[in-house]
Amino acid sequence: MSSARSAGFAVGIMVGIILVVCLFRLANKDGKTKSEYDERQKLIRGCGYKYGFFAMTVVEALMMCFSACEVKLPVTGVVLHFLGIYAGVLVQISYCVWKDAYWALNNDPKRYMVIFLLTGILNFVIPLTSGGIVAGGSLQSGFVNFLCGVLFLIVGIELLLKHLRDVKHDRDGE
Repeated sequence: MSSARSAGFAVGIMVGIILVVCLFRLANKDGKTKSEYDERQKLIRGCGYKYGFFAMTVVEALMMCFSACEVKLPVTGVVLHFLGIYAGVLVQISYCVWKDAYWALNNDPKRYMVIFLLTGILNFVIPLTSGGIVAGGSLQSGFVNFLCGVLFLIVGIELLLKHLRDVKHDRDGE
């Protein structure tokens, strides 16, 4: 990666962090950056992080085995390293959604869903405008954005299904 591209990458990450902090403040009912969870949610989230860690470890161990056996995967290093992170995040979020520990007490789910939708769309568009996903038969860094878009899509579907299940449960009085 050239020094100009590395600098651009670093600036992009810094801008992204600032944007995320601003979005959290906007999306939380109390205007705070930090989400507030009750004790039950904190315990469940801890289990979610544990399972996410195990998922990440399994993916990284698999990648290590591929490397040890000199199996060349058609991905760049950035994509390869992101796969473990992706697995861990997906497992942690999914676990918390289904165990009622995803939304914090001060979150405004509607605001967050709008942010998720826009972020998901943006992550599908970025690879199309920045050189694509595949080059020379190998998945490039744009694939990370594509995976993030898929993550937001999966989370959105899970949240919708969980909401529908809760509404049905409340309606049936169970």
